[in-house]
Amino acid sequence: MALVIDAHNHLGIRPGARQTGADLVAKIDAVGVDKAVMFPFVEGNFTNDPIKEAFDQFPDRLIPFCAVNPWQPDAADEVRRCVVDWGFKGLKLHPTINGFHLSDPALVDPLFQVADELGIAVIVHGASDLLNSPPEFDIMAKRFPNVPLLMAHMGFFWSVDQAIAFAKENPNLYLETSRAPIFEIQTAVRELGPEKVIWGTDSPFVDYEWEFKKMERATDDADGYAAIVGGNIERILKL
Repeated sequence: MALVIDAHNHLGIRPGARQTGADLVAKIDAVGVDKAVMFPFVEGNFTNDPIKEAFDQFPDRLIPFCAVNPWQPDAADEVRRCVVDWGFKGLKLHPTINGFHLSDPALVDPLFQVADELGIAVIVHGASDLLNSPPEFDIMAKRFPNVPLLMAHMGFFWSVDQAIAFAKENPNLYLETSRAPIFEIQTAVRELGPEKVIWGTDSPFVDYEWEFKKMERATDDADGYAAIVGGNIERILKL
């Protein structure tokens, strides 16, 4: 049976929010989730050290992704270090907070090149924002067809239809459900099939139990549900 895996969680401390590895494990234990992907908050001068510490503490429960600001000159080197030296499984980017277009060749291509070389996935904030709108994902999915690319929040709110259309065009583009309403999630599952939709929560910014329970309405198909809430990300990350 496929694992149940939450594909979107933040660790660390930032104004208004904080979460430790122990906090996250307590949340997934409370609702019966097997594992959770984690990465840092990306505001300010963040590092990946809290992710390494949490992974060392809970290696069987937490899946580490690094996060970088592409404006930093050592960003690609940091991705390589996290993956090669620490065993991280993916990369998180947030164009809105860090101020760059996802499709910026000079800033972002070096990061996707490392992801392509090392065989890791990339998850990117994907709400209705010009810096990370669905056309930006379409460009990167086509530019790097071997890199699994997850659109966090699936274009919520005004760009969901566009997100679905681009995910249909690109085999490597997936829609991640955190904080999206269930109607939009149901639409994505119906139009794309459950294999292109991935469950995530965006904790600690959510009611964790609600983000999990709402997925019971994503599809009536038991196999499809299992794929959405864990099987797809398990396959992408080769767990």
